[in-house]
Amino acid sequence: FVGVVRHFKRFWRFHSFIALSLSVSAFTLGCAVKEPAFFEGTWVVTEAHQPGISAVSPQQAQTILGRSLQYKSDRATLNQQQCITPRYHEQQFHLDDFSQYYRVDAKSLGFVPGKVTQVTIDCGLGAKDIGSTLVFQEDTTAYTVFDGTFYRIEKTLEVAPI
Repeated sequence: FVGVVRHFKRFWRFHSFIALSLSVSAFTLGCAVKEPAFFEGTWVVTEAHQPGISAVSPQQAQTILGRSLQYKSDRATLNQQQCITPRYHEQQFHLDDFSQYYRVDAKSLGFVPGKVTQVTIDCGLGAKDIGSTLVFQEDTTAYTVFDGTFYRIEKTLEVAPI
């Protein structure tokens, strides 16, 4: 009888360890939070660069400065236009490919050697607006491109409610 008790204790110790491990794993996976994409948040237009031919006059480009753009997974606000259920399409370019695609020297915009990410936002409205195309390198430079003008955007700090 003593052998059976020892065997039962060993069996329970081993299996309780496995049960505890599985419980912690399930709890941890259940609490996992998806990190927001780099571009998600509120951005402010700070500069206008017209490196080539643009449909926007320099005076018109200046009127855009100070406007805010907001990107979230479930909605976006582009130049005061609400975009409900936006669809984000992300694409990466090498710096040279980016320069050829946009016909602009990417280095003149402040991009460094490496990859440049382009995100296009589809709101289902057909017409594009300022903020519907983003180009950036994380933690360095970001722009929204509209009618041949590159508008530099800077991310604002999000303050969590207390």
